[in-house]
Parts: sequence; structure tokens; C-alpha cells
Amino acid sequence: MTVISQALSATDRVWTGVENACAAIAAVLIAAAMALTVVEVISRKIFNAPLPGMIDMFELGMAAIAFFGVSQCQRVGGHVRMEMIVRRLHGRLLWIVEAAMSLLALFFIVSVGLASIGAVERAYVVQDSTMDLLLPIWPAKVCVSIALAVLSVRLALEAVDSLRLTVLPDAEPITAARVASVADHAREEIDEAFGGDPGTLDLADKT
Repeated sequence: MTVISQALSATDRVWTGVENACAAIAAVLIAAAMALTVVEVISRKIFNAPLPGMIDMFELGMAAIAFFGVSQCQRVGGHVRMEMIVRRLHGRLLWIVEAAMSLLALFFIVSVGLASIGAVERAYVVQDSTMDLLLPIWPAKVCVSIALAVLSVRLALEAVDSLRLTVLPDAEPITAARVASVADHAREEIDEAFGGDPGTLDLADKT
């Protein structure tokens, strides 16, 4: 394994932990939002006493819920990709296209991330707050900037690995996006749904 491959593998392991931690925070916030919703409904219907500031709390928590899992989703390929053309590419040309797309996405995310930092600064300076409880909004905007920074590193790792594979197209991908065929994708979904039942998998192969 080359020095670049070793560095990519080590960085990927570390960054996977960061992404999993961010996704775990988002999951905890989702569970908290569900619990608060149940309490709100019960309190409103039974005791006629709605919880104060529910909209404010959801407004602040939604940023982390929506963005903290984005980088992990990018890593596992859970996002929507248009692959009708990419699936037909092979070898060096495939990785050139993947590198170009990763670099383009990285440029866009870094631009948006820098703009979000400016939004955090403005919200802090003017002491922007929620309508009901007057909670400061800038911490929620910081969550967006952090999530975009985490995603930027993931896209950079994918771009570097794709560039490595343009030079060594027969090497094994480390952080680059893996393009699965329709049959492979269907097999993965069947495996998740039925726990890898052999008969079901054979049916997918015949299809």
C-alpha cells in the first residue's frame, strides 16, 4: 500500500468517527423532538397547558437534525445520485468523472460554508433571537457551518482518492464513491429487507 493509500485509510477511519458522532447527535435530537411532541400533545389535550417555546426549540434543533447526518450519508452513498451515464463508465474515465464531480461539489459546499460563517457572525452581532423564548439563533447557525465543514473534508477525501484511482485505475477504492450496478443495488436492498435470504437473492440475480 502506498503512502497516499495509508494516509487516506487513516484519515478515513478518523473522519468516520467524527461523522458517526455527528449523526448520533442528530439521532438524539430527533428522539428528543419526538418525546417533546408527545409531551406537548398530552399537555395540550389533557391539561390544556401547551409547552411554551415548542416552535422555538424545533427551530433551533432542526438545523442540527437536518445537517449533522449529511456527511455520513455521503460516505455510505445514501444520497440520490444520477448515475445513468456514470454506470456505463469504467476504468480511468470513471474516476476522472468522479474526481471532477467531487471537486465541483467541494467548491460549492465550501462556498456555502463560508457564507454560513458570515450568517453566524451577523446573527451574533445583532443578537438575533427566536420569537417566543428569545433564545439566541447563532448556535443553530454554527451547527450548519460545522456540518458543512465535516462534509467538505469527506468530499476532499473522495476527490483525492478518485484522483489516485485515475493514476491507478485497478486499485481498490478507499474513500471514493462506489458506483453499484442496478443488480447490485437491488441485491443490497433485498438483503436489508429480508436479512439476506438466499432464495430471495437468487430471484434478484435472475431478474
